[in-house]
Amino acid sequence: MIIEKIATGKTTEEALAAAKAMLNAPEKFQLDVHAEILEQPRKKILGLFGGAPAKARAWYDDGVKEKPVKKDNKKKPAKKQNNNKQQPKAQQNKKANAPKQTKPAEPKQAAKPEKKDFPKSVDLEYAKAYLLEIVKGLNIDDASVEASYSEGVITLDLSCEDYGIVIGRRGDTLDSIQYLLSLAMKKHEGAYVRVSVNVGNYREKRNETLRNLAKKNSAYVLRTGRRYTFEPMNPYERRVIHTAVQEIEGVESRSIGYDQERRVVIEPVGGAVNPPRREGSRNSRGRGRNDRPKATTKAPEDYQPKADRADLPKFGKIEVNKD
Repeated sequence: MIIEKIATGKTTEEALAAAKAMLNAPEKFQLDVHAEILEQPRKKILGLFGGAPAKARAWYDDGVKEKPVKKDNKKKPAKKQNNNKQQPKAQQNKKANAPKQTKPAEPKQAAKPEKKDFPKSVDLEYAKAYLLEIVKGLNIDDASVEASYSEGVITLDLSCEDYGIVIGRRGDTLDSIQYLLSLAMKKHEGAYVRVSVNVGNYREKRNETLRNLAKKNSAYVLRTGRRYTFEPMNPYERRVIHTAVQEIEGVESRSIGYDQERRVVIEPVGGAVNPPRREGSRNSRGRGRNDRPKATTKAPEDYQPKADRADLPKFGKIEVNKD
């Protein structure tokens, strides 16, 4: 059974220490304790809004299987009166030897996923004004925003001439703006609402690029039998890679690392093949690495050290300046 605790702290180190302290694992399970960072700490913007402490999780497995709790609400049937005494013994033996009929098991119904409640309507004008205020801080004055809301998701399409500043390196700035806007809408509406910010059709282009990268590198993995590791990505981009790899036979994907270094690895089904060792490569003279003469570490048997000449100074000629 998994025993876990979740704690928060100003830094990731404090959150990890607090989670392990709350877990208070026995000594025999100290080596089996695992910990991970769930959320990085975030500073407040201008010291007014936003910001959150770091969140960490610590857990261990005590090896005890959790017993399922069975609730039997059915009433026990009333005991039938024993009328065997009134029946002849031959009929009693026939009933005793008759095969018992078992009822077919009823198929279990799959549990339906719970639907999260989301607001029926939100203040789109507030979302648009908030986004324009952020963009204005990036020295962009010609921006316009179109907003829509459907099933708990606010979609904002930003239009401007220089949208490269808004996107940033690999969409880092756009993701940060989207995160800030989601925090502001949660505080304004009093409920969690998903926010999607797009500019210049960047999301669609990025998805297509990621899918092409997944197909290209999956072909490399199938051809060479070796694994391929992507650069660190955010959860949304990793999900696009995993979805694209699932459509290709013979390869599988998984995520490694944690926090900002989380990345996707593609490898053949059943594991990657270790590359064979290279033999000594041939140089221009036709001699390989293994054909080189070995260095001598012992002096030959007929070796005799040279004697110093008495007529020569030991350290060469040394001139002394008489001035």
